[in-house]
Amino acid sequence: MSAEPAFVSAARKSGAAAFERLGGLPSTRQEAWRWTNVQPISRIPFQAPAPVHGSVDLSGLELGTMRLVFIDGRLSPHLSVLPETSGVRLRSLLAADPATVEALLGQTAKVDEHPFTALNAAHLGDGAVLEIDADVQAPSPIELVFISRGLTPGSTHPRVLVRLGAGARAQVAEIYAGISGGPYFTNAVTEVTLGEGAELEHVRIQMEGARGYHVGTLWAAQARASRLRSHVFSLGGLLSRSEVSARFDGEGGRCELRGLYVGHEQQHLDHRTTLDHASPGCTSREVYKGILDGQSRGVFTGAVRVREGAQKTDASQSNKALLLSEDASAEATPQLQIFADDVKCAHGAAVGQLDDQALFYLRSRGIPLAEARGLLTRAFAEEVVLGLSVAPWQRQIEAALARKLGGVEVRP
Repeated sequence: MSAEPAFVSAARKSGAAAFERLGGLPSTRQEAWRWTNVQPISRIPFQAPAPVHGSVDLSGLELGTMRLVFIDGRLSPHLSVLPETSGVRLRSLLAADPATVEALLGQTAKVDEHPFTALNAAHLGDGAVLEIDADVQAPSPIELVFISRGLTPGSTHPRVLVRLGAGARAQVAEIYAGISGGPYFTNAVTEVTLGEGAELEHVRIQMEGARGYHVGTLWAAQARASRLRSHVFSLGGLLSRSEVSARFDGEGGRCELRGLYVGHEQQHLDHRTTLDHASPGCTSREVYKGILDGQSRGVFTGAVRVREGAQKTDASQSNKALLLSEDASAEATPQLQIFADDVKCAHGAAVGQLDDQALFYLRSRGIPLAEARGLLTRAFAEEVVLGLSVAPWQRQIEAALARKLGGVEVRP
């Protein structure tokens, strides 16, 4: 067996030290984790999963022609497809050029500020590295698929590194799925660097197993006039936390954040966004929606910071949650810090139930009550789903919603 690259041991050492300085896993006494108790993760003896023997059936996923597939944190070469494309380099992290990985690793992720990012570094294993040269457009959507079998209480810590040169364009989806009912823990960190005028559509589809724990963090740095479109879909897992943190490092950038979380039974789905308007003339748009049934709980925290000198900032944020049962709950916390005077900043949050008048209208047209509720619930989600530009990803979300919402008993 070949020795691991030197950057792996260095990252693990610095990550472990940072995790210790931060005091280990966060507690609800910390404001950023006020609504989410992650201590159950520490009570399960997670280990590195055993190597995969035999095949894994992925027929339930509609996968594209350019992808990396990881099973329990290990690259599966026979399930991955890597066509040769000029100007586009996609490799697993452990197979990529070490100098490239060292140059990208830790460039946007703040290991000294975020305990799960530090934990990811402390257990750094495999992941993906995507580089796209200046003015090159990826010929097809790129998929990074992470499958957890959940056969034993295992943990994986994938790291994804994405760098787009000036004027480059790409569509990238990270897909996380569980294929059995056992407990497991996925702690993923993605670092994105966008050159001047680059455009990235990034999608995270979280469909973990019923007893899975998932923490996914995206760190992005945007150069002048670049554009980031982030879509987060949180559908699975017993407890999940998704974070998106983007920083404008040049004028004229644009960032669009969209999210949809659908909770059932006792799921806990937490989302946190942080937009750092560090440069003037940048625009950000956020739309997050939650559908919560049973005893599930949804949490959204949206932080926007407009730094001194970041004039002509235009930022808006919207979070809406739909409660389908009396026992479901939602928390929304907008956080605005504005240190410039020539800005446009707005936010809104709402929690409610299905509209009685709309239900009456549909029922008066002969639509049964359960079907009417289903139609209104799906319509609530469509604004986020239809924002996807890749049809297969949209179909995958639609199918997952049909499975999940189709089994929901909506109370009168």
